[in-house]
Amino acid sequence: MLCRPLLALLSGLLATAQEPVADTFAARLAKIVPAAEELAWRTVPWRAELRTAVLEASRLDKPVLLWAMNGHPLGQT
Repeated sequence: MLCRPLLALLSGLLATAQEPVADTFAARLAKIVPAAEELAWRTVPWRAELRTAVLEASRLDKPVLLWAMNGHPLGQT
């Protein structure tokens, strides 16, 4: 007995659902795709080993950024 009202409600919702408009989709996509300035960190020549970084920085006369932390990278300790 509960199935008929539920099916009627769902069919009404499906009938009123609209297809996404291309302009709306493009605007939403532009909001979530990172801009070029947000991806600048990818151009940094990161080094996984401190010794390698120190030797290269010394050779190029540049500083070294040492990022160290304790625990889970997402803070879930």
